[in-house]
Amino acid sequence: MVHESLHHPARGSIRGPRRRSSVTISDVAARAGVSTGTVSNVLNRPNHVDADMVRKVQAAISELGYVRNSAARSLAAGSSSSVGFVLVDLANSLFADMARGAEAEAERAGFYLVIANSDVRAEKQRAYLDHFAQEQVAGTLLTAVGNDVSGLSDARRAGQHVVLLDIDPRAVEDSCTVVTDYEAAGYLAATHLIELGRRRIAFAGGPIDGYAVGGRWRGVQRAVAEAGDGVSLVHYDSPDVRVDDGHLIGERLVAAPASERPDGVVTAADLVAFGLMQRLLDAGIHIPSDVAIVACDDNKSAYGSAVPISTVDLPGFEMGRSGMQLLLDELDNGEHHLHRTVVIPPQLTVRESSVGRSGGAATPTAPPTAAN
Repeated sequence: MVHESLHHPARGSIRGPRRRSSVTISDVAARAGVSTGTVSNVLNRPNHVDADMVRKVQAAISELGYVRNSAARSLAAGSSSSVGFVLVDLANSLFADMARGAEAEAERAGFYLVIANSDVRAEKQRAYLDHFAQEQVAGTLLTAVGNDVSGLSDARRAGQHVVLLDIDPRAVEDSCTVVTDYEAAGYLAATHLIELGRRRIAFAGGPIDGYAVGGRWRGVQRAVAEAGDGVSLVHYDSPDVRVDDGHLIGERLVAAPASERPDGVVTAADLVAFGLMQRLLDAGIHIPSDVAIVACDDNKSAYGSAVPISTVDLPGFEMGRSGMQLLLDELDNGEHHLHRTVVIPPQLTVRESSVGRSGGAATPTAPPTAAN
């Protein structure tokens, strides 16, 4: 179940920065006796408008000589027929899935999606937000570098509508946000290991003061606490959640005495699990008989690795689609739009890294009631 919480009305109106034209969308709306939003819908999404209303607006366009070309369509849509999406790391399939979901919804609504990759660099994020504002795209989706919203206020001052994905909703104001329940993700992963009989649980990855990784860490802590005596927990920190971080953590596990080595590991991301697994297998440590592994995010590496990785699927496609839906609603309804947070629950997909080949085919497991 997708959860939504309402915030406050959006600022501004349906229209972004307007380009010069002898006849404006407001002129067409006044002649037809309708709102500018209705004119925009007739020009961009006529199948969503009553047929009589479409004829009335088209008559006004004809009377005023309003030219239907790309520039006119840009004016009617409030800025353009394009929507920007600044992705934090295009190499991570989670964000690629978000782009796919956003593009599918944008295409359905008659918009084009323009993708930019900040490559986990705040200065590139700011540059792309500034570029999209200068290009007067209809709106922008953003997956921020950490909780860094650099450039967001400038984009808003330029008239941009911005929806943020995969960010702590408390870190932003005056914007819609789309997130998944990261604490539920960590809880699902650790509970699965504990139910398999693993008792020395480790959480691999960091930093845990971040929104996403921190949420997963808290979920693991909760699962271990509920398990009670006999289940221990240790954290192996890392500066990031990439393959190299998994390598370094794997080397630490290999160096530990077998009696002290964790027998169940939850990694903060699939790339960490991929690197960790490489080091364990190179050292002759068997997966999952010696160490069972469950990751988070269902990166493509999860099922392309030497041992397919059990993982908590973070619903990137659904997040992207929901983000685009929120942005389109804001464009359509302007100041009547209510900013809100959409929470999409994760689910566990069981593969060989936790249950072995005898565990059968990949099996999705629904989460418990999502934490809010």
